[in-house]
Amino acid sequence: MKFVSLACFSLLASGVLGSRNDKASTPQCKTVPGDAKWPSESTWESLNDQVGGRLIKTSPIAETCYPGSGQDLADCDYISREWPVEDFQTSQAIGRVLPYNVTCPPVDYNAGERPTASCILGINPVYAVNATCQADIKATLEFAQKHNVRLVTTGTGHDLLGRSDGYGSLQVWLRYYRNKITYQEKYAASNGCNSSTWEGGAMHVDGVYQWRDVAKVARKNNVWVATGGTPSVGAIGGWSQGGGHGPATNAVGWGVDQILEAEVLLADGRIVTANACENSDLYRSLRGGGPGYGIVLSMFVKAHANVNNITAHRLTIVPGALDTNKSETIDAITDLVQQVPGLVDGGLGGYASWWKDFPTAVIGNSTSGYSHGIYAIGQNETATRATIESVVESLRQKHNSSLQINSTYVTYSDYWTFYYGEMGLDAPESNTTIMTSRAINRDHVSNTTAVRDLVDTLTDAPGQYNSQVLIFVGGRQVAQQGTDPFAGYHPAWRKASFGWVNVRVVPLSATQAERHATDEDMLSRTALMERFAPGTGAYMNEADRQDPNYIQNFYGDNYVSHLATKNKYDPNNVFYCATCVGSENFIEKPDGPLCMI
Repeated sequence: MKFVSLACFSLLASGVLGSRNDKASTPQCKTVPGDAKWPSESTWESLNDQVGGRLIKTSPIAETCYPGSGQDLADCDYISREWPVEDFQTSQAIGRVLPYNVTCPPVDYNAGERPTASCILGINPVYAVNATCQADIKATLEFAQKHNVRLVTTGTGHDLLGRSDGYGSLQVWLRYYRNKITYQEKYAASNGCNSSTWEGGAMHVDGVYQWRDVAKVARKNNVWVATGGTPSVGAIGGWSQGGGHGPATNAVGWGVDQILEAEVLLADGRIVTANACENSDLYRSLRGGGPGYGIVLSMFVKAHANVNNITAHRLTIVPGALDTNKSETIDAITDLVQQVPGLVDGGLGGYASWWKDFPTAVIGNSTSGYSHGIYAIGQNETATRATIESVVESLRQKHNSSLQINSTYVTYSDYWTFYYGEMGLDAPESNTTIMTSRAINRDHVSNTTAVRDLVDTLTDAPGQYNSQVLIFVGGRQVAQQGTDPFAGYHPAWRKASFGWVNVRVVPLSATQAERHATDEDMLSRTALMERFAPGTGAYMNEADRQDPNYIQNFYGDNYVSHLATKNKYDPNNVFYCATCVGSENFIEKPDGPLCMI
């Protein structure tokens, strides 16, 4: 431990890594294994020495499941059992909770499975540095630039778009870069800036912590923070920079709206403060322009006073014996989708999901149905019922004879009891997950026929792991946060009533042909949703990586200013990531180098 501390100190004392490179002198393609200029083993060893022995030469997590000298069926059995566990994935350097690609899936021999494909490292990083201090991060950053090796970063591995993947890359693994989490009763900027309009408290998240870590400190101080729905999501990474929705979004705004200040390591080795007074263009881009401007080391985020009343409403609908073709279920879901703007206006946030002919049971024993958990923060049950009950009663009058409708209310007396009672669980994950999404305005759901057609078309994928999710993220507070001069999020989300996300899970046993077919199907769904709600946008953290209109759909009119930020702070695109700002200037291949166009 003493060696680590001294190593960190000695490198930090050296200051800035060096001057910025001119774009004209930047090689067109990154160096990859097999190239003449790929670093030698001794060169990698020197990096390992520099980071205190924390350089990892990666290998596929499930490689012991495959024939060869390294096959170990006992280890394979362990990996197969642990694969869906989020903490297992986040404890692996190249573990991904919601991976865009799985190039070496586990094989459950006990269930009769056998390998259906080869096991390769593929797009995963070749090396990773388990960075535990700033010196580790700087050393990795310097090494990547000096040797023209592609750099990728990852924190907790929640990476639906594969932004932390990269063939032949060196990864800064930030999972264990953690210093402290502290609470300020009244936010005070680190540089004395007085330009923030926020008058409440703040949590200083110094390191790559997960929301559950922040929650513990917040709860101890009787305040709450706007987290993601899953506690294992990272607090200062892509979730917050790319939007960041959770159960409280409707009440206090998006994750981007919670950012008060950030400490950022730039490509040239400088560590800068970004807030309303200093590097304010970078600050604005961190608040909605996605990742890729630098490595965020710490953040101040808003802390909200605890609340005495929170009411949760749970609704489930499953087809009865008479609804054999699920037509009545689709009708009921259509009715509910049309009611979402009114529910959001009534102060309700949260999530709704539905399925049709899913491969496994989703509600009770049913493979079809609708379920929602929506929440009124600061409202008692009486006020919440005034908004919801007429909607439920209308459903019963129309569909009670053919559907099973169950409606319940639960009240909570503080935020964290609510969060852990309704949201704070880590669900099994780690299959390949592909998504597409759309911001939906009130006027988009006024035509019943059009809404039903979309519900029916997107829901129809019998036997596939296909689901629809609505995120209740509109309302007055979300719109008001958009008036902040440093609000950098897609303007469409300030006008939207809710978001619609189509989720497709690709089984680990899927062939390349099956994966390709799913990609093509999801691309067509992206186009369908865009036609339904033209001129809005997508939620970039849960969107289609293949979307040909991703610049407009992910960033909207803010793209020009975000690109200026990117060019200013990362002129050589050291922090390239797929669909991130500036990525249109590159060609990325799953089995070759990243190249500039």
